[in-house]
Amino acid sequence: VKVGGVLTGEHGVGVEKRDLMPEMFTQIDLDQQMRVKCAFDPNHLLNPGKVFPQLRRCAELGRMHISGGKLPFPDIPRF
Repeated sequence: VKVGGVLTGEHGVGVEKRDLMPEMFTQIDLDQQMRVKCAFDPNHLLNPGKVFPQLRRCAELGRMHISGGKLPFPDIPRF
């Protein structure tokens, strides 16, 4: 990437290369890619977690269970 290469060629990113995505793309780029994926796959059925990791706890897909006015696991990122 530093000398002009890319992470992928004709293949997708996959789990092996997803951690390297920030080397090539800005956070704005990654956010836009996630918005496009959500537009075509709103229920996250296609290759879940392959390129964009998904949470599997209470905050998954931005849903939050609030008990007693408190969020369980407040340190989990929510998106």
